[in-house]
Amino acid sequence: MNMANCLAAAAKLDWIDAVMTSYNFRLMQDPKLLDAIEACHKAGIAIIAMKTTGRTTLKRFKLTIETEADKKLVRNFIQRGFSPEQAAIKLVLQDKRISAAPVQMENVAVLTKNVAAVLNKTKLTQTDIEIFKEYAQATCTDYCAGCAHVCDSALPDTPYVSDIMRYLMYYNSYGDQNRARQLFTQIPRNVRDKLLNIDYRLAEARCPQHLPIGNLIAEAVGKLA
Repeated sequence: MNMANCLAAAAKLDWIDAVMTSYNFRLMQDPKLLDAIEACHKAGIAIIAMKTTGRTTLKRFKLTIETEADKKLVRNFIQRGFSPEQAAIKLVLQDKRISAAPVQMENVAVLTKNVAAVLNKTKLTQTDIEIFKEYAQATCTDYCAGCAHVCDSALPDTPYVSDIMRYLMYYNSYGDQNRARQLFTQIPRNVRDKLLNIDYRLAEARCPQHLPIGNLIAEAVGKLA
């Protein structure tokens, strides 16, 4: 996935009416992506944002508060009357360039909370935005931004790292273990067999999120193979 370049290219085409892209408080920290979204908006292209809560992390998603960054995020938005997830959706929709935001909702309770957040006319402040920025920076090593071209450039013989990160996210964050395993088995066997013997240091050095790719691949093999 190379969202910024794809969006920038889409903005130059006169036959595209709408695009769907990942967009959340984490990805808002990427100037290149922001420039591409602005280009699409100026071209009259509707932008549909997915992955809006930024909770698709490589770790198991927990409601427990573990770090100082967690505490600051939750404390701020509880005081404002929102959960962090509600605030994350509001942050995306507060951007007038965004036309819609399809959000995965597992049950009616989540649906109700999300609708309430959208209908609430309270605007997030610059302080709220800065807190999201701080949280994105503090937790970046838990989030794969899906920039496959970066990993592929470092590992041309193993063009599946971004896919494996996504499957690990399905397993850990979504709890969709069967889907994760099924997708992992679709990677060619000759690639799967050598995953634990590859030097990932160059990919780690190039990763904008500073992910410990080697350790995450080892975790994925242990859980998905």
